[in-house]
Amino acid sequence: MDSLPATPRWLQNFGGPLARWWLREEVRGRQHVPATGPVILAARHASHLDTVAVAAASPRRLTFLGSVKLAEQPIFGNVLQSLGMLVVNRGSADTDAMERVLEVLDRGGAVVIYPEGGRTRDGRVYRPRSGVARLASTAECPVVPVGIHGTGEAWPIDERPRVWRRHDVRVAFGPPLDPPDDDPGSRRKFASALHDELVELSGAPRANGFNPKTSA
Repeated sequence: MDSLPATPRWLQNFGGPLARWWLREEVRGRQHVPATGPVILAARHASHLDTVAVAAASPRRLTFLGSVKLAEQPIFGNVLQSLGMLVVNRGSADTDAMERVLEVLDRGGAVVIYPEGGRTRDGRVYRPRSGVARLASTAECPVVPVGIHGTGEAWPIDERPRVWRRHDVRVAFGPPLDPPDDDPGSRRKFASALHDELVELSGAPRANGFNPKTSA
């Protein structure tokens, strides 16, 4: 990997303010994102628009994970890749995606991961899957929980984005969580704490199970 797949600085500087204006985006807790060094931003996921909302709110350049199906979407797929999307094959070996993310983290990058495994279809915040805890443990990096509210109304699942009007979106960064130890009990405790933070930061109902339908 010759260069980090991350949001171009020029796009962050010029596109970020425009996106925040269009989304009428309220941003909280930017100070919780470490200025340098490897970090995972674990965000609630309700819409394809989440990637744009987090990129516009972040004080740092970001790398996102996205499926091949998402990258192949007309126009928007190119937009997401320009924002720093790292394309992974959904359904392929988890080790391949994990190695690519760890390489970005090893080089001091900031990676956005949606720990629910896909977009929520009922508005609830589902339990995080194990990937974030494993990555944080291996990379020994902090995890910043990110609550997102309003993107599901701006771009609902299975519908076209509602680009004809401005929206009210809120992005809230929480205090960093220390990485768990490399054992199952520590990872479960970490996942529970992350779930609590995502529910509180998003202001959305809690789901006690895993996301039953992991939409890309």
